[in-house]
Amino acid sequence: MILRPDSKGRVSLGDLSQGVSSYRVKKEENGQLSLTPYTEIPFSERWIFDNKEILEKVKHHLQQGESK
Repeated sequence: MILRPDSKGRVSLGDLSQGVSSYRVKKEENGQLSLTPYTEIPFSERWIFDNKEILEKVKHHLQQGESK
């Protein structure tokens, strides 16, 4: 796939960016760009990810729901 920047240097990723809220961009010495996708969570939900015990319980309950 070849992407062409517009007159302001922007590139549209279209469907490739579905579900992604931001990217970390790394520029290599040879000019190659590497994009790492990120999905952000609301600050009010961060405590779940900071508490490993709670996070594991949530994951476990979600897996149980998928198997029903």
